[in-house]
Amino acid sequence: MPRRKVAFLHPDLGIGGAERLVLDVASALAQQGDDVIFLTNHFDKNHTFEELKNGEFPVQVYGDWLPRSVFGKCQALCAYLRMIYLTFTFLLFYRKDVKPHLYFVDLIPIAVPILKVFGEKVIYYCHHPDLLASPPGGALKKLYRKPIDWLELKSTSRADVLLVNSDYTATVFRETFPEIEKPIQVVYPTVACSFQEAAKKITNPRLMSQIVPKIPSNTRCVFLSINRFHPAKKLDLAVLAMDRLRQTSPPEEWDGIFLIVAGGYDPRSATNAEYFSQLQELVEEKNLEGNVAFLQSPSDDIKTELLLACDCLIYTPVKEHFGIVPLEAMTVAKPVIACNSGGPRETVDHGNTGYLCEPTPESMAQFMYRIFKSDTKEMGIRGKKVLEEKFSFDTFAKNLKKIVDGINKKKNLMLNNYVT
Repeated sequence: MPRRKVAFLHPDLGIGGAERLVLDVASALAQQGDDVIFLTNHFDKNHTFEELKNGEFPVQVYGDWLPRSVFGKCQALCAYLRMIYLTFTFLLFYRKDVKPHLYFVDLIPIAVPILKVFGEKVIYYCHHPDLLASPPGGALKKLYRKPIDWLELKSTSRADVLLVNSDYTATVFRETFPEIEKPIQVVYPTVACSFQEAAKKITNPRLMSQIVPKIPSNTRCVFLSINRFHPAKKLDLAVLAMDRLRQTSPPEEWDGIFLIVAGGYDPRSATNAEYFSQLQELVEEKNLEGNVAFLQSPSDDIKTELLLACDCLIYTPVKEHFGIVPLEAMTVAKPVIACNSGGPRETVDHGNTGYLCEPTPESMAQFMYRIFKSDTKEMGIRGKKVLEEKFSFDTFAKNLKKIVDGINKKKNLMLNNYVT
């Protein structure tokens, strides 16, 4: 039986939750004997995950010369045009060389109807409806977004299989696209095998003060935040929670508390640069320089060491579609404090594997202090057990295999009926 070939269409293979998810899907399919190829608008080996840095999967880039925006505006329109160019270029000039059996599309669904015109089978993975991510604007903005939102609806509806990353996203999807009556399947993301293997290899983990020399020697509890430096991730909430902790904790206890804010930083992104500066200014304004440190784009190895050495993960996004970092913390038996909304409500068991707080500095600080005053070892062990039972890579891979095998059986049945 010939090996199945799966082509992934993704706009930018950088460092983020969406990129991590498609790489995990690719890894799961590759372990099951499928050949995988990535098609993208942009790829920088210096700003991507290890699997792509080391060439584990082939990557073909089309359309990187096209603009990402027009004077900082029309980013969605440009993203659609870049994906249209990628899809047509591959289908017209390179498809015969690769001959994919199946296409996996996410983030920008405009590729789906184009692929369907060419008779291809397509899975669309919805991390979150894009139209909800666009900030509100005036009449001109609404006029600009109307055709793009319509295209998102119509393009998404053409996929053979619709996947989402959580029950929360499934609910949002149904509310946003009530016209789409196709069934939706929830496939929870998992923790990358590369991360799990890296964590197992570290048998003698370094102390946090060895990883981040700025940490004082008298530090008793280190909180860690890992997320992109982007306003949507609300990293300022962790900084403000630290300020609240300083106000409510005895001085001798406060001196032993430290926060590390580590995350992806894209030098091409003005948004990243502006938000990072705002966070630095906030730390200075609150006089927290001695208790907060920032790390830009730590390597996978450093990120693993940070999680192993910290006492608790702080996860600040509100209405996060899923959130993979809490699972990574659970992999190394660390408790998690996350906002009580979105995907983390499905991964963090309040009071058992961590805490779900309200998205306020006061609420987050309350649970941070509870972590500081308690022994969190058992809580971390319970979190690791939940991870293995519900979010393991094996479960993830089995679910994907069932879906992909099903779509290919339908394709083969249609071909046999056509031949007959």
